[in-house]
Amino acid sequence: MMQPMGGPPQFSPPVEMDGQQWMGPVAEQMVPLNCPPGLEYLTMIDQLIVKQKVEVAEAIAGMLDIGLETQNKYKILNSLGQQVYKAKEDSNCCFRMCIGPQRPFDMTIKDNNDQEIIHLSRPLACQTCFFPCCLQEIEVSSPPGNVIGYVKQEWSLCKPKFSIQDDAGNEVLKIIGPFCTISCCGDVEFM
Repeated sequence: MMQPMGGPPQFSPPVEMDGQQWMGPVAEQMVPLNCPPGLEYLTMIDQLIVKQKVEVAEAIAGMLDIGLETQNKYKILNSLGQQVYKAKEDSNCCFRMCIGPQRPFDMTIKDNNDQEIIHLSRPLACQTCFFPCCLQEIEVSSPPGNVIGYVKQEWSLCKPKFSIQDDAGNEVLKIIGPFCTISCCGDVEFM
């Protein structure tokens, strides 16, 4: 697979859609061989920023201390603030209200042409160190239906740890989170 050149990433001019700047198209000669369609953008960037879209009804319900939980939506941006993808959760209302962050869900990640590029599927699981046999796991497919890997939570007492695995279950990366993953004022950084 082709690696990005050193120095800052080079982007095509952005595309304006629905009042949002989307990352411009990747030149064909820059696309690695065997790269699933839509993932070529990932070869050109050094950072992704995920921003959750706040739903008005959910914000008002939060101010009134009413437990309303809607299906989450996200903008996925490059370091220049251009949108690369958009993501939307598909989950059961009862699970969102009763189980909260441990709920099972599917998530579709789409490009600016509204084509599904990545599909995430997470079964019901725990998020606590007291149940090491039921930790979080997400299956990643791209194109949808073709499993390319997994994100698996590892047992830990202090900091959240995740193993990024290929389709055969071999670890290719590790993510380590901060001691406190709750943030009131700023970003929560994972390494």
